[in-house]
Amino acid sequence: MMRLSPLMIIVVMILITIGLLPPATPTVQAAPLAARQPGLPPSLFGLNMYITGRERSEAEAAQLVRLAGPIGARWTREEICWACWGREIKNDFYDRRIAMLAEAGIGIIGMLLTTPEEYRDPACVAHARRVNEPEYWCAPTDMDAFARWVGQVVERYDGDGSQDAPGSPRIAAWEIWNEPDMDGTWLPRADPVAYAEMLRKASAAIRAADPTALVLIGGVYVFDAVGEKGFLDRVVDLAGWDSFDVLSIHPWLIDHAPDNPALINPRERFDVTIPGRLELAKRWVAARGGGKPIWITEVGWSTCGSACAPQFAKNGEEQANYMVRTFVLAAAAGIEHVSYFQLSDKFKGGQQPWGPAAILNDDLSPKPAYQAYGTMVSQLQFARYQGTGSLHRQGVLVNHRFTLPDGVVVDVLWTISGQRTIDFPLATGLSATLVERDGQLRELGGGTARLTISERPVYVRQVTGGSRSFAETGQSIRGSFLRTWERGGGLAIYGLPITPERLERGSDGVERVVQWFERTRFESHPQHRSPNDVLIGLVGVEYLARQGLDWRSLPTVDGAPAGCRYFPETRHSLCPPFRAYWERNGGLATFGFPISEPANETVENGRTLSVQYFERARFEDHPDLSSANRVQLSRLGVRLAP
Repeated sequence: MMRLSPLMIIVVMILITIGLLPPATPTVQAAPLAARQPGLPPSLFGLNMYITGRERSEAEAAQLVRLAGPIGARWTREEICWACWGREIKNDFYDRRIAMLAEAGIGIIGMLLTTPEEYRDPACVAHARRVNEPEYWCAPTDMDAFARWVGQVVERYDGDGSQDAPGSPRIAAWEIWNEPDMDGTWLPRADPVAYAEMLRKASAAIRAADPTALVLIGGVYVFDAVGEKGFLDRVVDLAGWDSFDVLSIHPWLIDHAPDNPALINPRERFDVTIPGRLELAKRWVAARGGGKPIWITEVGWSTCGSACAPQFAKNGEEQANYMVRTFVLAAAAGIEHVSYFQLSDKFKGGQQPWGPAAILNDDLSPKPAYQAYGTMVSQLQFARYQGTGSLHRQGVLVNHRFTLPDGVVVDVLWTISGQRTIDFPLATGLSATLVERDGQLRELGGGTARLTISERPVYVRQVTGGSRSFAETGQSIRGSFLRTWERGGGLAIYGLPITPERLERGSDGVERVVQWFERTRFESHPQHRSPNDVLIGLVGVEYLARQGLDWRSLPTVDGAPAGCRYFPETRHSLCPPFRAYWERNGGLATFGFPISEPANETVENGRTLSVQYFERARFEDHPDLSSANRVQLSRLGVRLAP
């Protein structure tokens, strides 16, 4: 490597100063991956994805992350294995997998668990071999060593830019061990004294490394107590109520429907349904001091077939029904987060009946629960629980009601057993849609809607704003879509509706409610308040892509002549006659930035006209028409609608 003398350094600096040498190009810092991930608290909807499972190849892990996107899965629970980590501060395997999740915008709950060989008691190892359990579940012999490792890992994934993994991804919440109340996952046997020591020391290490992270108690089984044999009472007595932030529970009910009334004995005050167990956990939190949210970090139903006992084997329909019902029941109970177990069976059939609770088959093809999860998220992701609806009948018919920030009302209905025909009252002034469990839509009308309800949950979605029908296409517009259509220019700008509202997956992989018009597509984004709850689709970008063109590869300009506007964001100009039309009819909000320069192109009627592409439209110049009508919008909606 050549070294510069002090004199040469001075000469180089003078040349830079007088402009004879270009200055060094400044380094542009990429935004940390943590900026792409959702913040705390998490949404209701999560999945155990196990992307960090060492059983998974890089290709499988990447494919699973891609499959999580279309169903709106934005939170995952992942294993971070001390026994797998090694002696260095960094671990390239975990760095890659955590970055993979962060790049996809997925929030992470990290489980800190297992014990390296040097910290396993030989007597425990012998016991593990006798009972055929993995030796890494032996409790650590040195809790201080465990806490030191915990602190290093949390520092590496706190996303603060200091001592971070490459890209600065973030794990926002940390769960200390998994099921420490069970003999199979805390060898040689569950020990509340030892776990209390671990919890106290590890939580202190987490908070020292990342004071903003949440600490979860290791997920415990909930049946007739919180933890096996009242495990957590002893832990809290020893470690203190402040040793964790979130109660993590596993209310597995794999052999029954989540709300099976046969599991309730009022006289004995015995209720082991999912709602009953959640109420038990809530009472326990209140009695111990309160102030702790409850997360379900494992729950599921297995499609294990003949590989497991008959009472555990559910079919795909039952699995999908019970999963959706559990999320709704959890929301009704005030549970903050549910992480369904699991996206794909990481055990490859090795753990029955638990592994086949996955919502994907072993070949990664979807089970009914996969589609049901996506529909559930699209309907309820930003919803607030309001209480039971007017048709709710305990033990017979379930009716839970939610509202969205844009005023939409969503009722979720199912029966406990069999089918029932009901007359669902529709609110005056609202337009209504029946959304089936898997996303099929049917418009409802009149003062009441006659519905056949079964054990398969459905959603009745009622939207404010009335509706307007169009005989020309046989379609109607309603609610927030109608408001946007009318305020944005109606027929002249958007054209007639050419489809009903329906669920579609966007280019970002997210499934949402959309409606196609002759010239564009409306998208529902209920997480935003009006008027931003409806966005216009990027049909200009998409139409070019359909022709095999990336707009970023089109010729650009460095400025604009007099009478024009220049947009440095895309390096394109906007000149007459298109400029006046763009500015008069909504500008950036309606059409987006220009993404091409004007060019001659054959349009729908076979004529060759000057056109210009925008993010959300294509303008056509018709010089033979009057100045008021000279600029027309292409019918890109007709060209693009599936």
